[in-house]
Amino acid sequence: MNTVTLSVKNKEKFSFVLELLRQLKIAEVKNTNGVRKSNHKYDFFKSAGLWKDRNITAEQLREEAWQRKR
Repeated sequence: MNTVTLSVKNKEKFSFVLELLRQLKIAEVKNTNGVRKSNHKYDFFKSAGLWKDRNITAEQLREEAWQRKR
């Protein structure tokens, strides 16, 4: 089986393209949201101390996060 990565430029047409591929049964559609799924479980407790030596408040962190531009 061959693999193709498809980028649909028009958001309105995205669901149409997916449904067309499903109906024609010529392709297997996987992971349509663009996020790769991991096979391992995330261990929350391994993140302990992540912000330990950072001098930042919750308000500063939120402000920085909201100012990001895509």
